[in-house]
Amino acid sequence: MTLPSLEFECRTCGEIHRGLPAWHFDAPIQVLAIPPAERATRVELREDECVIDEKEFYVKGLLEIPIEGSPDPFVWGVWLSVSAESYRRFATLFDDTRRAADEQFFGWLCNDLPNYPKTQLLKTMLHTRSYPMRPWVELEPTNHPLTIDQREGLTSARAFQLAEAFLHRAT
Repeated sequence: MTLPSLEFECRTCGEIHRGLPAWHFDAPIQVLAIPPAERATRVELREDECVIDEKEFYVKGLLEIPIEGSPDPFVWGVWLSVSAESYRRFATLFDDTRRAADEQFFGWLCNDLPNYPKTQLLKTMLHTRSYPMRPWVELEPTNHPLTIDQREGLTSARAFQLAEAFLHRAT
């Protein structure tokens, strides 16, 4: 049986939105603490890796939350703070076309997801996947609402609520 793709009428704009795209944070929140005039010299930011002052290391992964009745998860592209050793290993693996889906790295979540209580610094494990897929992020089991959502899944109504909030957030 094929499940239908998600679609919903947006309560904010009235349009029909089909599917739920992945939302990605441009950088770890720690970058915002650096004055804009200093970022060019202190921050090395690429699509999936970030280094601040050559001593803070961040990598990007996909935090996937299942949606009841949907084959596709709700996806956040989030940044994790990792150790220097984990960062070096991740950098070695990331572009390796022979990369296996069997390594994992401890990290701290470095973004605050909208419509959740503070998510920054939740404990995580980053799991590699076969090339070219981005790694996936597993939250440490706690009673935080985001962790519960990852463990138990979202209703489609909650997924639509999150999508509406993100699609129409103030920039």
